[in-house]
Amino acid sequence: MRLTAQEKRLHARLLRLFATIQMLIITGTYWGDEGKGKIVDLLSCLYDLAVRYSGGAGAGHTLQTPDGRRFVGHLIPCAIAQGIRCILGRGVFFDIRRFLAEIKDAKGALGKNLPPIWVDKYSPVWTPWHRLFEQWLEYSAGSGKVGTTGKAIGPLSGFNVLRVGLQVHHLFQDPKVLRNRLRRLYRALKPDFDQMVKLGIVRRKDIPLPTHVELALLKDAKKIRNMVTDTAFELSGAYTAGLHILFEGAQAPGLDIDLGTWPYVSAGHSVAAGAPIGTGLPLSAFAKAMVLMVMKALPTRVGAGPFPSEIWGRIQSEVFALEHPDLFKDTLARARFLAEKLALINSGKARLEDWSQYFQVLGYEKGATTGRGRSVGFPDLMWLHYAIRINGPKYFALTRLDMLSGLKIIPVVVGYKLDGKRLKRGEMPDTDDLARVEVIYEYWEGWRRDISGITEWKKLPLKTRQFVKKLEQRLGIPIVLIGTGPGRNHIIVRSVRKASNVTSVRRSSAAA
Repeated sequence: MRLTAQEKRLHARLLRLFATIQMLIITGTYWGDEGKGKIVDLLSCLYDLAVRYSGGAGAGHTLQTPDGRRFVGHLIPCAIAQGIRCILGRGVFFDIRRFLAEIKDAKGALGKNLPPIWVDKYSPVWTPWHRLFEQWLEYSAGSGKVGTTGKAIGPLSGFNVLRVGLQVHHLFQDPKVLRNRLRRLYRALKPDFDQMVKLGIVRRKDIPLPTHVELALLKDAKKIRNMVTDTAFELSGAYTAGLHILFEGAQAPGLDIDLGTWPYVSAGHSVAAGAPIGTGLPLSAFAKAMVLMVMKALPTRVGAGPFPSEIWGRIQSEVFALEHPDLFKDTLARARFLAEKLALINSGKARLEDWSQYFQVLGYEKGATTGRGRSVGFPDLMWLHYAIRINGPKYFALTRLDMLSGLKIIPVVVGYKLDGKRLKRGEMPDTDDLARVEVIYEYWEGWRRDISGITEWKKLPLKTRQFVKKLEQRLGIPIVLIGTGPGRNHIIVRSVRKASNVTSVRRSSAAA
């Protein structure tokens, strides 16, 4: 495909930053939905392979190609849009039904000639029973439910740890092996299913029998037979051969099973350290790997769990998008709504819900998987310092900076207080305490001009550049990519040659 002059300049700038990085790990920063798909899509053309090392069908990612085509993926890495070979590593929770539907969607959005896609033979396999069991867990939790995406990633992971269930390779063995594994899983779950029927949560006829699940899986398995392999072995060969590999994380640190806001988390390892765990490559292979963390200008969260910088209520935010679908379409009503809310915010008379609704509509903040409205928060330096501590990024990518255009002031969380005591930089309390921290704000100067679509650093308003530099210096990590819109080419690539000030701030922060 012939590149435009602008695309050639962009490619050359990206090469200067990433050409020598054989192993690149891309992770989120807050609770997901941060634009990782856009950054993966942008950088994947520099790599030979793209690997998804965690997550499952509940981890949606959206990308928009230069010609306006839009693709929402869940299992397949976003690099598919660039024609790069894609791998679903062992750490991925595999939903064969969703995977086949996604391939169909990808062909429709991106063209029929998709690049090769490999599926790990040892990944755990989803069944309809996992979804029913998750429904039971959420019902049993009452008001303490997690608020999952409903894709049953947690139960799939849990039963895999319990050594109950099946993996991809079982679909291609003696049918008796598959049948026995399915029967064992069904027996383990049947008492709960019986209780669900008794309580009227589900109808008996909606609980498939093992024979029906077996037939459906075997039918679908025929369609992926040529894609299944030992991906850890293949990746080992690729690394040894010197191929450049991009590792795509799912969700973000806040949803990591061990380092996130447990129990309001997903089931996988979404931090950078999940890459060796979810691929089978040795730790030594990542000795010179680079971590690029993606942060959205305004963090968002769906489901339950603490969100210190949250502007408005979680449930209200989720329902707002469902009750006002017209505002999430490109209409005159949407334009009027945004103009009125922005004027109210800049007048100093806006309520918290006005701020939240403005950002929700402006950013089309609806989940790619669930369709729920995302609750929006202000930038949170305390959480970012924690994310830096556990991921060790070399660079940041800042997405959707254009969403801050037009604001007179931008509230930024710079500290947490717990029981009257200010927490240290990088310190993170447990989940219950995080839900009750008192946040400390600074009010940074905004800018009036709309920066949407700008691709040159020098063309940004002075106050925008000052905002980015201030954020960069507070975090101590260079911000090398700045997103100014949803499209692949709506990006600014910054040089890191003058990052000495950032480095010094980072050292002083560590000392503190």
